[in-house]
Amino acid sequence: MQQLEQWLAQFDRLPLECDGLTRCISTLMQRDGIEHRILLGSLDIPGTGTIPHHWWIALPDGQLCDFRARMWLGDDPSVPHGVFIPEAHHGYKGEELAPEMVKIKPVIFTVLAGEPMERFAAFGTEPVSDLEP
Repeated sequence: MQQLEQWLAQFDRLPLECDGLTRCISTLMQRDGIEHRILLGSLDIPGTGTIPHHWWIALPDGQLCDFRARMWLGDDPSVPHGVFIPEAHHGYKGEELAPEMVKIKPVIFTVLAGEPMERFAAFGTEPVSDLEP
């Protein structure tokens, strides 16, 4: 799973909020055959704050992928970031969305991410480095 965590970390740099980032990540996970679930709901961190409309990804092993909670709730250590097993105080509540319903076309991916899908190496392969910026 560490290889998947490293692959997912590359998406943190994208200039997107939780919905666009989740859609981009899910689109590439679908491209590469990586099992996942997309969730839409809320996140409440007691004593820190609530995100009433939030998107994230759940992995089959129970880990969550959320690179945008800190965008809204700050860099407090109690706020999750990255790929992690949720803790008791991570109040994620959501409903699952079908991956095929959030998959985006390559041109939309490029508009959202600011770079084409081809810039992101397939999971388990070497990073793409021969494309012009």
